Parts: sequence; structure tokens; C-alpha cells
Amino acid sequence: MFRKALIATDLSPASDRVIEYAATLRALGCQELVLAHVIFVKHTVGLSEALQAEAAPQLAVQQERLAAMGFSVTTVMPVGVPGPELLTLAHAQECQFIVIGSHGHSLAREIALGGVATDVIHRADLPVLLVRMVIGEEAGISQCRVSAGAVCDHILYATDFSNTAERAFSYVESLVQHACHHVTVMHVQDCTRIAPQPEARLAEFNAVDRARLERLQRRLLDLGAEQVDVALPYGHPAQEVLAMAEREYVSLIVMGTHGRGFINDLFAGSVSHIVVRLSPVPVLLIPPIQ
Repeated sequence: MFRKALIATDLSPASDRVIEYAATLRALGCQELVLAHVIFVKHTVGLSEALQAEAAPQLAVQQERLAAMGFSVTTVMPVGVPGPELLTLAHAQECQFIVIGSHGHSLAREIALGGVATDVIHRADLPVLLVRMVIGEEAGISQCRVSAGAVCDHILYATDFSNTAERAFSYVESLVQHACHHVTVMHVQDCTRIAPQPEARLAEFNAVDRARLERLQRRLLDLGAEQVDVALPYGHPAQEVLAMAEREYVSLIVMGTHGRGFINDLFAGSVSHIVVRLSPVPVLLIPPIQ
């Protein structure tokens, strides 16, 4: 499931941090990487060749760093629009998922998610691992670092029990079989949906949903997880997921890109959209089956 990944790079310092983080992908069973740098040129004959020649040495450096980690690495440098080009490449190279940083050349604090990352997530029909960057300043210069440790230290799986969430759970199962021993399975009782109901219904909803979560818990324990926690808070789903990630030192959030009750549009205020924009840690987004 995680054997081969496409890593998007714009050769910025932020993408260097993504390259460093890629070492943790070995724990997922990842063996092959496609390192892709898209040359975005419009209406300028001959400029793409010059930009490719300029970028080649730095791309080779990143390739060497990944190879030193034990990966088999292929580099590609196509010309096109980065978002769709990266997805086309991922399919052509038979990659199982895409890895991209939350920021690229622009490290402005006010930008919650880089433009290329947003475009890839919006279009993706493959899982996307968004590597979250923390932006700071040192000697007046913007700096960035990855906001979490090893990818499998503590996984938070957020579910609304939709079909897409069930698909995301299959990836959690694979993560447990590969490396992860601590998982929190979480469902948020959405206050905007439940509040109009009689108060007695909340206890009923809690009993049903806790039983669902405990079934998932048992499944992960059977697969070899050492610790599986169950969380069933009441509130606004995105806020509760983000709070849990902060409070429990989560290393990765796994969730579907949209679920029960959300339209098929990441840019319409869905829970996944809010989480991916504001998450303090990397997020593995699983799209629905097309």
C-alpha cells in the first residue's frame, strides 16, 4: 500500500525539510520514490530548457539525499501546471501516494497552505500526505521546520463512519501492520447536528458510536497495535480533531477528504478542509473511490 510515493519539490528550503522527513517513510514500507519538480512556464519559448538546466544540480542533491536513506529514487522534471502535472505523474509512475509540503517558496505566516499543495489536495484521487511546516524567524529571516517527529509515533484516525472514512481506516490498518503501535480512533458528536435533538438522544448516539469505535479498537489491537485509545467528544468536529492533535502529541492525522453530509468539494468548509489548513502535524488525506 505504501511501497512507492511521489514527492513534490520546488527546490525551496521548505522542500528540503520534506526531503528530511521522507526518512520516516521507510517505516511505512516505502521503497521507491519519484522526486518531481515541475517547471511552470507559459508562453515563453526556450525558457523551460534554461530553467530545467538551472534546477538540475539542486534536484540531483535532493535525489542523493533520498538515495542515502535507502530509497530507490527516480527524478522527473516536466513542464506544465504543477497541480495536475503532479497527479498525472503519480499515476504514470504507479505511485501509491503523494507527499507534499504545506509551504514552498512562500513562507509568509499568513498563508495557511501553499497554492500547489491546495491544488493537489483538491484534485487528488490518490492519498496525499501533507507534511506540515512550522514557520518562524531567525535573525529576521523566515525559517521552516517539520512540525512532528516520526510519522508513526502516534496516529489520530478521525472518522464520521462514512464510506470514505472506512477506506481511510484500511490505511490505518496498514500503518499498524508496518510500524505504528499507538493509535487514537476518534469520532466527534457534531453539536450542530445533535443540538436540535432531545438531550436523551445524545446518550443513545454515544452508545452506538462508542460501540463502533470499540470495534475499530479491537481490530487494530488484533493487528498488533500496543495502545489504541477511543475518543468520543461532543463539539465542532474540526475544532475537536485539531485540539486532540495538539493535546495528545499526535504525529499524524489520517482522515477522508470528505465524508457523510459533506459535498464533494474540499473548498466548501468541510471538516477535512479545515483540518488540513490548520493542523499542527502532518495529515494523510484519503480520497473517496472515484
